[in-house]
Amino acid sequence: MTQVPDQPTQKRQRGRPSRISREAIARAALEIGVDQATIPAIAAHLKVDHSSLYHHVAGRNDVISIAAELAINELDWRAPAATDWRSELIILTDAIWTLYERHPGLAESIHQASVTPSSGIRSFAESVEKLQQKGFSLDEAVLAVDILVDMVGECFLGWWSTTKPEADGRTRKERIIAIWEDEATKLPDKAEQINAMVDIMKVGARKWWERKRDLVLAGIAVTHAQKAGGSDKVQT
Repeated sequence: MTQVPDQPTQKRQRGRPSRISREAIARAALEIGVDQATIPAIAAHLKVDHSSLYHHVAGRNDVISIAAELAINELDWRAPAATDWRSELIILTDAIWTLYERHPGLAESIHQASVTPSSGIRSFAESVEKLQQKGFSLDEAVLAVDILVDMVGECFLGWWSTTKPEADGRTRKERIIAIWEDEATKLPDKAEQINAMVDIMKVGARKWWERKRDLVLAGIAVTHAQKAGGSDKVQT
């Protein structure tokens, strides 16, 4: 079982062992949803008085931090040793997308630097090391992992924000599509290009992200082959 370090903010009283811990609080936050994980909500979820949580956490920011730590620690992102570098990066970014999808609010917390999980830093370093073992220089590997990790977060957040409801009951995505379709009607000479983007919005976030990812991977393959003196075959 993954352990979350127990760092209570106050000394515990002698007597009956506590029914709650930092790990229990972190799991409760993930079960509720990071975006909904307030101290009162977690206390209700655990069926304890909310004041008792402060024996284990300093506040909501501490809760989000340990929840992120736990979620990343338990994320299945590692590829088999024989996996080629391209598949390695696809498996990594697929896992990150799944992480954000599974835990609403986590992507926002990480990308706004509200939390900086040490497990995330270790995973980043390990991903870079795996590319180095497959022939990438340190600079190449850092750049490749950084670009894709940033992109998957930004793409997820961009599309996730469009699922929020508007005052009229429509989602933000539906409103944006309607605006673009209206512009296509007003600009018939540009309708083909505008409607192409409308089609993308209708297909959904994951498909569009995968196309962006594949374009970046193709670019990484070209530059890696050039840096290797053309000795590596370009993976497509």
